[in-house]
Amino acid sequence: MPVEIRELIIKTQISTSEANHQARISVEDVKQLKKQLLAECKKMITERTKRGSNVR
Repeated sequence: MPVEIRELIIKTQISTSEANHQARISVEDVKQLKKQLLAECKKMITERTKRGSNVR
């Protein structure tokens, strides 16, 4: 089933190269971010499906 996502929010943080060496993203942080992103996408899809089923 094709899914269309119309809204995309991108948050960025600009920093100097010195700060980039200090701030490393751990594997656990990446896993947690993936889980949060997947959960949010699933929530949006189910909400859209529920709204669309009543429209005739």
